[in-house]
Formats: sequence, C-alpha cells, structure tokens
Amino acid sequence: MRKIVCAIASVLALSILVSSCGISTGKKGKDFTEVTVWSADSHSKNEMDKLVREFNDTTGKQEGIKIVYEIKENDIAQQIDLALSTGAAPDIFPLGSIKKSADNKYIEPIEQMPGGKEFLKRYEGNLVEGWHLNEGVAYTVPLTTTTIGLIYNKDMFKEANIVDENGEAKPPQTIDEMVEDAKILTNTAEKKFGIIMPMKWSSWFDCDVAAVVMPSVGHQGYDTRTGKYDYSGYKKLFEAILQIKEDGSLYPGAEGLDNDPARARFAEGNIGMKIGYSWDVGVLNTQFPAKCDWGVAPIPTYSTEERYLQPYRPGWAPCINSESVASKDPEKIMTVYKWICSDEVARELYKSGLNMPWDYNIISDLDPAECELKGWAEFADLLKISTSMVIGKSRNMDGRTTLADMFMNSVWNGEMTVDEALEKATKDGNEAVEKYMEINPDYDGSIRVDPNYDIKR
Repeated sequence: MRKIVCAIASVLALSILVSSCGISTGKKGKDFTEVTVWSADSHSKNEMDKLVREFNDTTGKQEGIKIVYEIKENDIAQQIDLALSTGAAPDIFPLGSIKKSADNKYIEPIEQMPGGKEFLKRYEGNLVEGWHLNEGVAYTVPLTTTTIGLIYNKDMFKEANIVDENGEAKPPQTIDEMVEDAKILTNTAEKKFGIIMPMKWSSWFDCDVAAVVMPSVGHQGYDTRTGKYDYSGYKKLFEAILQIKEDGSLYPGAEGLDNDPARARFAEGNIGMKIGYSWDVGVLNTQFPAKCDWGVAPIPTYSTEERYLQPYRPGWAPCINSESVASKDPEKIMTVYKWICSDEVARELYKSGLNMPWDYNIISDLDPAECELKGWAEFADLLKISTSMVIGKSRNMDGRTTLADMFMNSVWNGEMTVDEALEKATKDGNEAVEKYMEINPDYDGSIRVDPNYDIKR
C-alpha cells in the first residue's frame, strides 16, 4: 500500500509540475506548450481566431506549441494590472505604460529573447523612445498604423468644377487651396458646406489640427532637432480655420459636433471635405454608408515646395511577460511573438480590411481589389509619405493651459489672438519641461533630442 501511495503522489507531483509550466501532452506523446495571448482588438477577433487555428494545426503541431488567444472586453489595462499583481498574467499581452512595465520588470526585453537581436534588425530606425523603447531598450515593435488623409466628396467637387484636365475631382494640395475650395463648395441655400469639423470630439485638436500641422512644418509642436517646444508653425493653420469660419464654409455648430455625427453628415453627401483616418473606411462603408462618391487625398500643406512626411498613429505589438520566460520555453514564446508580428498575419488582416500594416512594403505587391472596402487602398497608399510621430520631452503642465484649450476657449471666440496663444503655448511648454526636471532630477531628456532628425519629403 505504501508503494501505491508513493506512486500516486509521484504522478500527482509530475502533473502539477507539467500544468504549472503550461505544458500539455498532445498526439503521439508530444509535449505541447500553451502560449496564452490577450488582446483588446475585438474588431479582428473572427479573422484572428481563424489564423490562430491555422497556426495551431501547422507550425504549432510541428513545434509543440498551442496558442490560446483571448479577447478581453472593457478595460484590458486594468485586467492586465490585476493579473500581473496576482501572477496570473498571460504570456503575451498588450502594453500599457512601457516605463512602468519595464521598471517593474513585468515585461521582457526583446533582445534577450532567443533570436531577439536578429528580429529587431527589421525595425531599425522605426523604434520610438516612449512607445517601443524604454531608455533605449526595445520591449515592443511597430505592428499596425492608422493613416491620416483628407476625405473629399468627388461629386461635389465635380459639380463645382474643381477638376483636373481629365474632368476628375481635384482635391486641394495646399491649405490656401483648401480654404478656397471650401468657399466654392458651400451653398447654404442647398445646405451644402465646404468642410466639417467635429470640435466637440475630445480628440479633434490632436487628430485634426496637430496632425495636420506636421506635414507642413515637420513636427507637431515639439521640435526633435532642437529639443524645444515651438508652436509657431500652427499660425497658418489656425488662421485658415478662422478664415473658413468667417467665410461661412464650415458646417454650422462645429463647437457642439462630435465625430460620429460629423461622419454621418459627410456620408449624406452634402459636405465637401473632412479630415479622416483609415479607421473611417469601415464607418463610411458600413456604419454610415456614404451616399456620394468619395476619395482620399494627402493632407494639404502650407506649400508644395517644402513638405514633410505625414504622421500616422502607430499601433504596436504586444509585450512578453517576463515571468513566462522564466517558467516556459522562451523559444516557443518567441516563435508565437514572431508569428504575431509576421508579414503573413499583417497581410491577411489588411486584406480583410481590419488593420493597416506598419510598413507599406508588406502589402506593396497586393492588388487593391483584394480588399473591396472603398477607400482602404487609398489610405494604405498614404503610408508611402507617412512616418511615426515622436514623443516630446516630459512636462509638468500643472496650472498651465494647453494650446488646445486656448484655441477652443479663447482664440475661436476672439478673446485671444493666434500669435498670443502660440507664444504662450511655446513659453509654457518649455517652462513645463524645466519644472518636470526639477521634480525628477534623474530624468534624461536628451533621449528625445536628435539634431539630425529629418522627415522632409
């Protein structure tokens, strides 16, 4: 009886050990390592479930790996924080704060993973401090992007005879042309307006103003070359927006208009132009199917002689749980990580109209017809003239008003001039850096400075 009890105890101990290591026995006695992956991308769930099944049935069977892919609804960052604190976090999960996670050693540096250094060579020149890097160490890489463009109503442009030599709608190339076109397109009697701006949208200033400045001046207010904040480049765009308002070319009630209602108004066919993002493709194809023929053009710039790359809004790959690396086979975890970041997965998600890849070369050979969503290929084409936004030096803005608030609350209603707002924002921004450095004497702002930074087209 003692021998039987000891044998049972040995089997139970082995079972617990195998379970704790995330290993299960597959067919023909092969050991499979389960690699758990959490994601918040519910929009791509069906396609990712299909791709995961294909991986598990092919590469997974060959290499003894089973991906367990889970979509987490609601606040995934909170769920991850809780899971990390209880030791129940998945092996691969979306990044919250890279600095917090890296400082707490929650996430593993990619270069320390098997084949990590070779893997990172693909991304040289595309890793941004504060997004992918923490103090120069990479914990994640670019994965997806959201490109920005000018959505324009081709039908209205043709009706107004704003066309090229072939009679096709001709979108504006400069900010001055945009102001003029908006005026020509406006017909208040027919309730047609040249442009619409959802100024109630909480992201309107960042998405539709700051992002629009960058291709004209090369930054969004923080000049990487000098390491200083400088908002003087906003002047011409501010003046253009105020001119559009004065001309009556702006859809009425901009101050109380959110982005969804603005997109719905554009879809009705009586709006000439709107700043748009590749995420709007799904909206104008399914949520609010457009009743007009519309196209996507690059963001108009101050001049056609001196132009800079447009910004794209980056989406980055998940991170690797450092505890998992200590308890599971790191090579198998890295195999899954490479697969998530692979061109193969990126191409399939692009063709389904779900995600835009971070690198245009991934999809350059695809026929635009492979994705039937109107506008998708045009937004993808903008990747050729786009680059990632940089992060400015850290600031302590306590007691200071942001430029967005100054524009919305003071410049828009005439209580403050454009010059006054820009001068104050520049002064406050640089003083806020000094304040931050006083509070955080160990902060090294030099990692956010690059005198050779150049994104001219």
